[in-house]
Amino acid sequence: MSLLHVIQQQGHWLLFDGATVTRSEGRPRLAGAAVVVSDFENAVSNVISLEGSPAHAVALIERRLRSDGMIDGESKILIHRTRSIGAGYQTLFTAVPLDLWQQTYAWAEAQPDHCLLIPFTSLLFKSLKPGVGLVLQSGRQVSVLAVLKHDMIYRTALAYSEDPSDMAMTVGALAEQFAEDLGNGEDSLEPLALQWCPVLVPRPDEGQPWSDDALREVFAVRSGLRVDSVPLRVVRDEHGNEYRSGIGWIQSQARPGIAINPASSRLAWSAESLLPIASAASLVFTLILAALGARWALTGSEASARADQVGTEIEAIEQRIAAMQAQQAMPEGFASVQAFIERATRLHDGADPSASLAQVRDAAAGQVRILRVKLEEPPVAPRNPGMPAAPTPPPGDYTLRVDGVADPWRGTPGMQVPAFVEGLRRAGFDPQPVDPQGGGMNTRSAGGFFSYLLKRPSVPAAEVRP
Repeated sequence: MSLLHVIQQQGHWLLFDGATVTRSEGRPRLAGAAVVVSDFENAVSNVISLEGSPAHAVALIERRLRSDGMIDGESKILIHRTRSIGAGYQTLFTAVPLDLWQQTYAWAEAQPDHCLLIPFTSLLFKSLKPGVGLVLQSGRQVSVLAVLKHDMIYRTALAYSEDPSDMAMTVGALAEQFAEDLGNGEDSLEPLALQWCPVLVPRPDEGQPWSDDALREVFAVRSGLRVDSVPLRVVRDEHGNEYRSGIGWIQSQARPGIAINPASSRLAWSAESLLPIASAASLVFTLILAALGARWALTGSEASARADQVGTEIEAIEQRIAAMQAQQAMPEGFASVQAFIERATRLHDGADPSASLAQVRDAAAGQVRILRVKLEEPPVAPRNPGMPAAPTPPPGDYTLRVDGVADPWRGTPGMQVPAFVEGLRRAGFDPQPVDPQGGGMNTRSAGGFFSYLLKRPSVPAAEVRP
C-alpha cells in the first residue's frame, strides 16, 4: 500500500510523497491512503498532576485550563498517557478547540481512501521509553518530551518567526526550562538521552550549517545534555528546492494504535497494510501445496502398488486359515479326558492321608478316641460343554472330617475335646465343629460324640517356600 504522509504545521499542510514534499495552505484532497500527523494548530499540550480517580481526568483538566486562561471555549481533551503517582496521577494531554477538532476529524474521515489521524503528542510519547527524550522542531514550534522512571516532563515554545535569531533564543529558553524541570524532579540523577527531530528545514546557503544542527547545539549547551539527531533524509519541493526532514523517523513511529480514528477505520487500515504480506504468504502457501500435491501423487502410486501386494498376501493367508479350520474341532471324548485329568491333579495335589492321620493322632494324644477320618473334596462347579474349564482348586484347599468320642476315663475330665482342638490348631488346621449326625453346628452331642471339619488354610503364593 503506497502511503502519503501529511504534517499539519501552524496552519499549513506538508504532504510527503516519497522524496517529494508539497506545501498547502488549506486541507488537501488526498489521492491515496495517508497518515496525517497534526498539531491541531498549536493546540494546548502539557503534563498535569491531579488527585482522585483518572476517570475524572477530562473534566478536571478542562476546569484547570479554563481557570488558567488557557482555553475559553469548548475543547476536546485527548488523554495520551496517565501514570499513577502516590495518591494521585500524572496525565499527558492535548486540548483541541472543539470546532477545529470537528473540522479536522470530519476531513480525515471524508477522504476517499484510508486516512489515519495522529496527534503530534501521541507520536512523541509512543516513540519514547524511560530514560529517553525527544525534541521536535516543527516550523516555529519546538517541543520536548521526556519519560523518566517516576515522571514525565513536557515543554513547548513558539518562536515569533522562523528567523534564526528568534529560533535560537526560543530554543535556548526552552532548554533552560527543561533543565530546571529535570533538576527539580525525583529522577535528576538518572541519565537522559535526547533526540532531535526536525520536520522540515531548508538547505542553508553555501558554507552555512543546517538550522536544525545549530538549534540542536544551542539546546545541548543550554540544557547540559547530549542531543543526537534522528535519521534524516533530503526531500525536494515542486520547485526543486532541497530540504532536510525527519519524515522517515516519523513514518516509522506512526502506527494505527495511536490514531484517533474509530476502531473500524484503524482495523481496516491494518487489514489493508497486511495485504502484501498476505499475498506473499498465499503465494508461498500455493507453491507448498503444489509441491505437496506432486509428492502425494507419487506416494499414492507407491501406496496403490503396495496395497495390491498386501492384498495378494492376505488372500494367501486366508487360504491357509481355511485349510487349518478343519483341524480346530475338538476330538471326541475330550471333555471326559479333561475332567479325569483335573480330578487326578486335585487328588495329586490334595491331602497326604498318612501325614494327616499322623497329625490327628498326635492331636488326640490319648485324650479322645478317633472313630473316623474322612477326606471331603471341595465341590467343583459343573462345566457346560464348549465352555472353558473351571479353575482347579489350589493345592491344600481340602477338608477332613474327624468323628470321635470323649470317654470319661481318658485324660482330664471335661478337657479332652478342648485339648484335642488345641492340638489340631497347633498342627495348622482350622477345626470347625459340626453335628455328628449331620451338618449342624452343635459342638458336642450326647454321649461324648463329636465331629469336626478340619481345613488347612491355603498358603498364599507369595508365602510359598521352595
